[in-house]
Amino acid sequence: MKIKNLETALALFEEAAIKHVEATEQGDYKTGNKNYKNIAKVIDYLKLNNQLLSLKQFLNHSSVGVRMWSATYLLPLVENESLKVLNEISNIPGIHSLTAKTTISEWQKGNLKL
Repeated sequence: MKIKNLETALALFEEAAIKHVEATEQGDYKTGNKNYKNIAKVIDYLKLNNQLLSLKQFLNHSSVGVRMWSATYLLPLVENESLKVLNEISNIPGIHSLTAKTTISEWQKGNLKL
């Protein structure tokens, strides 16, 4: 899919993040990987067009996946807000808690290159 504009990019990000988190919960790595590629494609587009901050609208999204992916990629731009979201997710029982905790830990160690 070719990303033509910001609206298309954000819609694809939202859809891919939701599908990625569902695939993760179901242990469906093929679907998870496919949707991660779409997330990465959107992030590349947003960076190229100086629109990464547009992900801020997703920090309060109903989907844990959309919140988590948005917060992760916004860490370099709005660190405190992003860490708050990731910390909230880290307190939810389940696999996403571990992902959020690992993301926070790696960010604080300086290991995340976003």
